[in-house]
Amino acid sequence: MPPPPSALSARPTLAEINAALVGLGLPRIPQEKIASVLQVEDRARIVAAIDRAPQDAEARRFLADLLSAAGIGSEAAPVLEQPDPRMGNASVHVYGGRFALCFEADTTRQGFPTVALDATNADGPLQYDWSQKIRLQLTRAEMPVVTAVLLGVLPGCEFKNHGQDKDKGFSMERQKEGRVYVKVFAREQGVKGVPIISADLFFVSALFIRQLQKACPWMNATSLVELIKLTQTMPES
Repeated sequence: MPPPPSALSARPTLAEINAALVGLGLPRIPQEKIASVLQVEDRARIVAAIDRAPQDAEARRFLADLLSAAGIGSEAAPVLEQPDPRMGNASVHVYGGRFALCFEADTTRQGFPTVALDATNADGPLQYDWSQKIRLQLTRAEMPVVTAVLLGVLPGCEFKNHGQDKDKGFSMERQKEGRVYVKVFAREQGVKGVPIISADLFFVSALFIRQLQKACPWMNATSLVELIKLTQTMPES
């Protein structure tokens, strides 16, 4: 069987190598430690191991031992346990004066762990009619972008063309005092907007990180957040 295509270029930069290591839940290689690493192992073998590591536990272990031997990170990256199946439908509700939101753990038809977003109207003081909700499911591409907004890495995002008739969508915008304002919209149902205050933002963010960890089980939460910071940035104007 031919080897899988390389995830790195033939001569990757240190920044490319470090981004790949962070994605694997491993520590970066500081500039001053490059010589120490190359004293332990050949560069070509290191690059080959990084390429195989997402599907090869032995390659990940090789890299962790290599970094430890070079004095980078005294402990191997934590191995995530399988999520508790009783938490499969974990959800977080956010209530506003006129509308409410529900973020719920979900899975796409392709098996990717994601989040479903519901929005509904208030029909009385602290009462909400979930039978008339707008429901949409975040795509694989939307998950890291939305997580970046929740964590303050990006100022906002907007996604449309959700639903069978492509008539649903949502937007998120960072505001002052750590809030994130969420709008969910659908044809003939208008726009439902709710601010997520910092207390609720913690638990909504935790749900998104949890789902991304399920999609990338070789990563711990710290490495996942670091990778989001490295990859989800505003394009240069």
